[in-house]
Amino acid sequence: MLSFLRRHFLTGLLAITPLAITSWILWRIYKLVSERVQPLVLKVPGLGDTYPEFVLTLIGFAAFALAIIIVGMFTRNLIGMAFFRLVERFFARIPVIKSVFSATKQLSEVFLQDRRTAFKEVVLFQYPREGIYSIGFVTRDEADEPLVNVFLPTTPNPTSGYLLLVPREDVRILDVQVEEAIKLIVSGGAIMSPEQAGGMAMMAAELHDYRADLEPGKESDSE
Repeated sequence: MLSFLRRHFLTGLLAITPLAITSWILWRIYKLVSERVQPLVLKVPGLGDTYPEFVLTLIGFAAFALAIIIVGMFTRNLIGMAFFRLVERFFARIPVIKSVFSATKQLSEVFLQDRRTAFKEVVLFQYPREGIYSIGFVTRDEADEPLVNVFLPTTPNPTSGYLLLVPREDVRILDVQVEEAIKLIVSGGAIMSPEQAGGMAMMAAELHDYRADLEPGKESDSE
């Protein structure tokens, strides 16, 4: 009975936790915008007397989003890039603060940066030895070159990893989106659908058969 309650309690906790955390973050963002931006909106003549509080909050959200877009445009020019580079160097010299800043930046890059151009495809290949398979991302693939640049991320932090030059014939493209593969790596393989597991097993078997065909005498020697 105790194990039954424990198992279902953990299952329910696992189902509720992402929803609770996401709702809490959205609520804090709403409160931040409502408390900080709405007073500025109320200073605009005619808005406070014409629109209800909820509409004023939405206007504040729109102004907040517009400000972020302006910052994004600023960081894409030379002046903005130089400014934020100086800010990063400043924080990197402060003890304790530099660790928090570095970790926050890495998490932001994982979940907010557009990986569609950096990571082209999700691939399966044998690493670190034959019979063990790893998941990586193709970062460069030229048709006239025999090697493919593959980034092998680490778990649970996919922002660090290794650059591997893998022979083209030793990689197999997985039918998995880049975002799904990142979630799979962050979770340590816990988030994997039966379809994904079956596809990876099929690609692994294909790679095994391919290597066996290249070395026909290997199995006979081992026997």
